[in-house]
Amino acid sequence: MKDILQEIAEELDQLKSMDQAIGMAIELEEEGMKYYSEKASMTKNEAARELYNFLANEEKKHAQYLEQFRESKQIPEVEFSFPKFKASFKEEFSDETLKEIGILLGALRFEHKSEYFYIELADRADNEEQRLFFEKIAAAERGHYQIIDELLAAETEFRMQT
Repeated sequence: MKDILQEIAEELDQLKSMDQAIGMAIELEEEGMKYYSEKASMTKNEAARELYNFLANEEKKHAQYLEQFRESKQIPEVEFSFPKFKASFKEEFSDETLKEIGILLGALRFEHKSEYFYIELADRADNEEQRLFFEKIAAAERGHYQIIDELLAAETEFRMQT
């Protein structure tokens, strides 16, 4: 079985141009936006919905950055800041906690895959400016990963009864 990260590198090796790679990146972001939007519309949990909507909007912003870059060849400013979700997200989980954890695990995998994808694009960039652009998007994806990972850690950590 091939590692998903190896598959990404192999897919990028088959592309003929940076423009094709940008197209692939836009598709990846749109896929993420659709996934998170779907999950936001399905959950009854307000905190989870807030998280999924945040991530959907982030993926939309990334697709817009990439479109802007593809059209103008100008590197847009990539912005990312950690949102302030409720500290006690665990208490916000609904009775469908396992389902919500499963969604977050899928999201975690997606964000990891996205980060690696942009790191690979940075390594293949035509110039320093492109490299920095892709590294900034990779850093934003890493931020998404960290948010999800922290929520999962809080939900699954062992709690000793006293």
